[in-house]
Amino acid sequence: MDKTQKSFFDEQILGHPVGLFVLFFTEMWERFSYYGMRALLILFLTAKMMEGGWEWERTRAYALYGWYVMLVYFLPMLGGWLADNLWGHVKTVIVGASIIAAGHVALALSDIPLDGVNLKWVFYLGLLLLVVGTGLFKPNMSSIVGKMYPPHSPKKDGAYTIFYMGVNAGAFIGTLLVGWIGEHYGWKFGFGLAGIFMLFGLLQFYFARDIFGEAARRPQPKQRDLPAEELRKRVPWSTMDKWMAGTGTAMVVLWVVNGLVEVVSGNSGFLPARLFSFHAGALEMPVGGGTLFFVGGILLLALTGLLRLRRYDKIERDRLTVIFIIAFFVIAFWSSFEQAGTTMNIFARDYTSRVLTDTWAGIYKVTDAILSLAPMLVLTYVIYALAKRIWNRFPLTVLFTSLSFLIIWLLVYFRIKDKILAETPVVDTTWFQILNPVFIIALAPLYSQVWKRVRLSAARKFFIGFLFLGSGFGMLALGASSIPPGAKTAAVSMIWLILAYLFHTMGELAISPVGLSYVSKLAPLRMTGFMFGIWYIFTGLANKLSGMMAEASEGIAAHYGLSGFFLIFTLVPFAAGLLILSLDGFLKRRMHGVE
Repeated sequence: MDKTQKSFFDEQILGHPVGLFVLFFTEMWERFSYYGMRALLILFLTAKMMEGGWEWERTRAYALYGWYVMLVYFLPMLGGWLADNLWGHVKTVIVGASIIAAGHVALALSDIPLDGVNLKWVFYLGLLLLVVGTGLFKPNMSSIVGKMYPPHSPKKDGAYTIFYMGVNAGAFIGTLLVGWIGEHYGWKFGFGLAGIFMLFGLLQFYFARDIFGEAARRPQPKQRDLPAEELRKRVPWSTMDKWMAGTGTAMVVLWVVNGLVEVVSGNSGFLPARLFSFHAGALEMPVGGGTLFFVGGILLLALTGLLRLRRYDKIERDRLTVIFIIAFFVIAFWSSFEQAGTTMNIFARDYTSRVLTDTWAGIYKVTDAILSLAPMLVLTYVIYALAKRIWNRFPLTVLFTSLSFLIIWLLVYFRIKDKILAETPVVDTTWFQILNPVFIIALAPLYSQVWKRVRLSAARKFFIGFLFLGSGFGMLALGASSIPPGAKTAAVSMIWLILAYLFHTMGELAISPVGLSYVSKLAPLRMTGFMFGIWYIFTGLANKLSGMMAEASEGIAAHYGLSGFFLIFTLVPFAAGLLILSLDGFLKRRMHGVE
């Protein structure tokens, strides 16, 4: 590292290298684009033709959403491998961000009306580009943060906390503004706005790419840095392992391709759509060839993992077992939590009273203005502090970051003005999704202090998380109790959604950081990256399961009402919480001293 480069590691903001804050804003704009688009996707697909949407049935829209959010979490393993072995983290981030920006352009162009020209294929191309770009981008931003610090630096936890705040700042601003623009001025403008700020994030990162050091720029296969003892413990892949894993993966890929063909065409795929069916109460559940391929592929992959697990030494085998058990429960958590993008989004649009009058209108206007302005003031101060330290060497980064925030300030101003001047303001459907990042930012410091004072095991923290998750859906079940089965619209109080998001966020803070922490603590050093990749795949499966549950919501609501549907998500988390609590002693013994 040359002297000039070292000076930029020595230059600090809030006790951290200035490069961390370049990463902060890059990640913020990527999350801005992701969560902004995520908030609009279901609304756009199900909106009426006269409103500029595709007027899809909800079940079909839920299916496409499920495939999209699953694949977003499947690709990070590829992004991590490319960075480690071919491109390095910085180049992989640049390529990924470019592809994401192109994806948003495709989404925006697909909504432009052209006589006699069907641009739906451009929309699907845009989703594909977003999946690929996010897979390249997502794992490498976190890796660059880690490589800016010595291996055992006490500042790392604080760095990742700041970085995580960037994630939530982007989720908040993106949902707030992209949702507002998309709902009120046209879907193409919402999708396009997300792309514009992804481009700003790319440019400010690109022109400061030299700030991150050689370790982040050059590919460095992880095994080069491992001690000899770690390398000796490696469990080689046998021919049988490779055959089973390859066959299982091929079966899952066929399931994915068949499912995508089904949802895009609106018809059956190339595998039989119905082989047999079974009944769950009043509901008939058909089973097709795609389902059998998926189940068979997962069983083969699980069997491969179990056979390989037997060949590790006892301590590593036990700790890896704990990771997989925790991951299984994380699937249960996220498959419920991610109803936020599907059924809870539709509940906000079609079943919630969002028109406010009198005192409540005033309270909403003040609250909304404070929520919009407070993070912008904090972020503007951080930009000012960053600009002072890097202007001389990276003026273009400062220029693009400042320009992006100038535009954001203008949009925030016009949005606040629009809400304040309205006599009877209407709460945007997407507004409820800003509550999760707001509650995270507000509650995360409290959780940090509680965990320092109250030492709880992983199982007990998960139990608390599941209790909060189930309680959130309990609020929705109560709120929907007056909606008759099969109803397509209603007007229940928005307090139920607000409480649901509050409880869900409290559950997330008890589970998500805890799960990630235990992966890093329990995985062997040589397998840390691989295990995080597996963790992302489990998260992707949870997102797909969430979409499948949303697909079933229409049939369940028709027979048992929306309250009955949300009651399922009340009871299942409670049961999952009790189950993992019963495994507390089992998990502790197999952690072998890790706390």
